[in-house]
Amino acid sequence: MFGELVRAHRTKAMLTQEELAAQAGVSVRHLREIEAGRVTAPRASTVRLLADALGLSDSERAEFQRIARTGPAEAGMTTDAAPAPPGPRTIPAPQIRPAQLPAQVTGFAGRVHQLRDLDGAPNPVVLVVGEAGVGKTTLVIRWAHAAAGSYPDGQLYVNLRGFDPTRSPVDPTDVLHSFLGALGVAASRIPNDRDSRAALYRSLLADRRMLIVLDNAAGTDQVRPLLPGNSACRVLITSRDRLTGLVVSDAAYMLTVPPLDIEEARELLGLRLGSRRVEAESADFDRLIDRCQHLPIALALVAARLAAQPTVTVHALAAQIDAAVPSQVLDSLAVGDTTTDIRAVFSWSYQKLSDGAARLFRLLAVHPGPDISVEAAASLAAVEPARLRPLLDEITRNHLVHEHRPGRYEFHDLLRAYAIELAHSQDAPEEWDEALRRVLDHYIHAAGAGARLLFPHRDEVTVPTGRPGVVRVAPAGRSAALAWFTAEHQVLLNMLDVTVEQGFDAYVAPLAWAFVPFANLRGHWHDELRGHRGALAVAERRKDLAGQGRSHLAMAAVYTRIGETGPAERHYQLALDIFERIGDLVGGGHVHSNLARIREVETRHEAALRHSQEALRLYTKADHPRFRARALSGVGWYQVAVGDYTAALGFCTEALTSLREIGDRDGEAATLDTLGYAHSHLGDHDRAITCYEDARRLHHEDGDRYNEALVLSHLGDSYLALGRSQDTAWAWNTALTILTDLGHPDARSIQCRLETLAQSVHRDLGDVGDDTTST
Repeated sequence: MFGELVRAHRTKAMLTQEELAAQAGVSVRHLREIEAGRVTAPRASTVRLLADALGLSDSERAEFQRIARTGPAEAGMTTDAAPAPPGPRTIPAPQIRPAQLPAQVTGFAGRVHQLRDLDGAPNPVVLVVGEAGVGKTTLVIRWAHAAAGSYPDGQLYVNLRGFDPTRSPVDPTDVLHSFLGALGVAASRIPNDRDSRAALYRSLLADRRMLIVLDNAAGTDQVRPLLPGNSACRVLITSRDRLTGLVVSDAAYMLTVPPLDIEEARELLGLRLGSRRVEAESADFDRLIDRCQHLPIALALVAARLAAQPTVTVHALAAQIDAAVPSQVLDSLAVGDTTTDIRAVFSWSYQKLSDGAARLFRLLAVHPGPDISVEAAASLAAVEPARLRPLLDEITRNHLVHEHRPGRYEFHDLLRAYAIELAHSQDAPEEWDEALRRVLDHYIHAAGAGARLLFPHRDEVTVPTGRPGVVRVAPAGRSAALAWFTAEHQVLLNMLDVTVEQGFDAYVAPLAWAFVPFANLRGHWHDELRGHRGALAVAERRKDLAGQGRSHLAMAAVYTRIGETGPAERHYQLALDIFERIGDLVGGGHVHSNLARIREVETRHEAALRHSQEALRLYTKADHPRFRARALSGVGWYQVAVGDYTAALGFCTEALTSLREIGDRDGEAATLDTLGYAHSHLGDHDRAITCYEDARRLHHEDGDRYNEALVLSHLGDSYLALGRSQDTAWAWNTALTILTDLGHPDARSIQCRLETLAQSVHRDLGDVGDDTTST
């Protein structure tokens, strides 16, 4: 990561390796090692000299130093901030070419002039503006798919939710996290603050030719951090706002999308209903087009109705729309220039729904999105999934919701606004409240089941009793749990916001408890902090000291992982003060075990050992077997760090016995690795090999491929110390295969060691040949 950053800044500064090395006062060979990723912890003086030579700004320098100092973040820390197994832990990200464009809408019609304007746009940033429902996104996605071949490095896409009636616009900090992950940056290495993320994002795009679509932007401030500094990248922004600030300061080219003209509207209807029918009833169709204000979304609903009921005449349909008298207008929900005519079109489709489907359509507006699964929708409506699917199919057939992925449904913004309006006018507030509680129960129980699969030994939290009608989902294994969390990631974040904002206090802590293991594993540190902040707000509101202490501790642990020691220290101290005040020994142990990690990063190994020993004392006094076992392992790790290998053996051996009794396989594997490391430094390589082999087996069985490769590299070291070069080659080659498959930069260092080993073996064979000849 640091090497990639150095290379990106050097390229931006138009310096060769030789020029940068000369200006920074380092050797060219050392600079090449850094850029290749073979030097993962450069000296602070080297980092400072490189920053000076590159002329970095203050924010860039801070990011430079942070990445150089922290290196790979540890992803093995447990989410309750208890002591994690010692040793380096990272989660690699594959190197991929992102292709994030949504699928094109079928039946696209017209827009010849706008497509031509997009082809010939004079500036790399293009702002596509127009009223709600006019087809801005459809136009941009159509052009982007056609132009994708001109952007060989891929496409990025995000819906910024600028005008969603129920949800806040997406924070650009979150978008940058997603984009950096799509560009191949390991989630654990993504900076926490917006400016650092934006700087890294621009650096990564400096040499790329990419297409970036920023859909539904709320304002200039939301968009500007997402603009690359490279004119070879094309950026398409859609918005209902004209965002003139981008035109002035970023030279954006503005393209206004009008409603369809009469010929384009006829073409759209002809593609869906047949051109002959449209021509035969042209006068009535033109009347319908006028009532739909030439908007594609309304015309699509009209076409769907006519296709579903061939016996209905166009004349009769136009008369029905004319006769519709809406009780309210969508304008009151601030959805743009939409008027009662468009609402009449929506109401006409809605009135065709059965009572059950109509109720479900209204209840779907309770859900904050961005989409919803069948099981969650069934919980919302208190209907069994088998009975719910026909209702969802009915709503989908009438084009009131969209099944954008199998089993997952989403609203168009205008239709969500319409559903909210209907619900307010037809349903009691108590029904909405109960529906929201049911769907919260669904997510808490499903996420809780998944979290227990990801981290089976965490302390439980109190969960509200589930209501009748809740559909309970339990992932059938670790991989299924990860897949479920991936699909529901943004939904869970939105649910957390809803619980905090609407005062559903009993749901906040269990929802955050269930969500953070996934955020921890995937390195979504910003999202994890968001969950902990919500829990802290509720704990403060309820004057819950224990909850406040847990929240401060959890936030501190996240800040530790991302290398922000200042905020981490503050939250640790706040947590420790609270735990001491209420006599929470386990909480105090958590604080000290994590402070040991900070001291280790600072290379203050003696101080780290003292904090680890204090954690062990507190866990022992609290009589908590698992945390005590992990603390024993932690003390052993820090004994290794200070060079007391014999003491480390004693602590790790005791820890190993307890961890095996508890069934903590992850802790057992990490402790075996530490034992092997201690034995190897004491010269007992045979015993080290036994420990490494057991650790490797556990990681292999648990599917922890990165840590399996790490142990294999250590195993190869011990084989090499015994002169077993063939076994060394096997261990390192196996590690290399795993790391290469993961796209992990550590593969380079293993490759170098294998090359050195091959040269050594070749040299030794040559010496034997010379001796034989002379004999």
